[in-house]
Amino acid sequence: MTFQAPTTTLWATLFTLTVWFAGCEAGPTSRTEPGSIGGTISGLDAGTEVVLRSFDNGNLVNVATTTLDSAGGFVLTPEAPLSRGYHQLLAGRKHPLVLITDQTEGVTIQATARAGQNYMVGASIAGSPESVVVGEYYDVIMPLQQRVKELEREGRSLDATKRTAAKEASQAKVDSIEAVSLAFAQAHSGKLAALSALESLTAAEHKDVFKATLEALKTNHSDSFYFQKIKKSYDQAMRPRKLDLSNPAQNKRSAKNSKYGQGEMAPDIVMNDPDGNERKLSDLRGKVVLLDFWASWCGPCRRENPNVVRAYEKYKAQGFEVFSVSLDSDASRWRKAIEQDQLVWPNHVSDLQGWRNGAAREYGISSIPHTMLIDRDGAILATHLRGNGVESALRGVFGE
Repeated sequence: MTFQAPTTTLWATLFTLTVWFAGCEAGPTSRTEPGSIGGTISGLDAGTEVVLRSFDNGNLVNVATTTLDSAGGFVLTPEAPLSRGYHQLLAGRKHPLVLITDQTEGVTIQATARAGQNYMVGASIAGSPESVVVGEYYDVIMPLQQRVKELEREGRSLDATKRTAAKEASQAKVDSIEAVSLAFAQAHSGKLAALSALESLTAAEHKDVFKATLEALKTNHSDSFYFQKIKKSYDQAMRPRKLDLSNPAQNKRSAKNSKYGQGEMAPDIVMNDPDGNERKLSDLRGKVVLLDFWASWCGPCRRENPNVVRAYEKYKAQGFEVFSVSLDSDASRWRKAIEQDQLVWPNHVSDLQGWRNGAAREYGISSIPHTMLIDRDGAILATHLRGNGVESALRGVFGE
């Protein structure tokens, strides 16, 4: 994806959204003791569970739990002091709020859990300057991300013309997310909050801002989960991507029906989608990707499609994508199969060469369906996934 600088309108929107959200609720009037997080959350019933979660080896774990009182008030005090870094407040099991704090701060929050909105946009935060900063980012980004999801859902039930319009509107929102994220990361490169914005960017395209942020934070935060996550993306982007095809170890068959096996880098695929737009497998770097070789005329492929659809619906919000390579030669049959099987992900490609498909020949595909699960850095995690195997593999990745 080519980055375009934010337009004047986008900058105005960013400013307006931030100011509007900051002013939509009065600031917290009371203060919380250092080492605790408290305040009020409106929009939820008394007795609703409120949990504070922290990262432990990459997983969010509960460190304090309480319930809302009759006025929506709560106080959370972890048994072990919080380390400096990212934490998450979760109300009613589905309304999160990101905080950047530690045991030296007493964080006071005034937030609203709104129906139809998972993230608690517009929360007022006191006692934690970096939580305020990261809040400004999520207040703008989360509505954009929610609108992208809404447009994806709308596109499934519309006619071809309206579906194309929904796709274009969705892409416009995605472009806005990238523009806002880049601007935020550049403006706050010395703060932990910048890591949130980098997570929405591709390290290969924005190496300079990744490098600047990591350099600014490495002295005090190099051991934190988010720092290590972003650094891994940056390090991977800095490595040479070309495969040495003269190396027998890279050409070995780890299993029937593919040149490449577990642990090897997946070669890039560059082909057009049904609308003639170029799509690249490498553009999905940073996400977990199921590379799926199939065709409309392949009965076993069509029977496998519901399993892929189910996995996509379950895990797409966590960073899972599907990149489908069709061995079709008839464009109309290809399009019809995508619609009939409700393959709603955007990354469908083919060169309409049937078994002479360039990607299939590069990968050594001799039968379909054939799938490969690729990690966020482009390495192959698993191959030959069928039936419930896709979801089983994804549970191993996402932990659910």
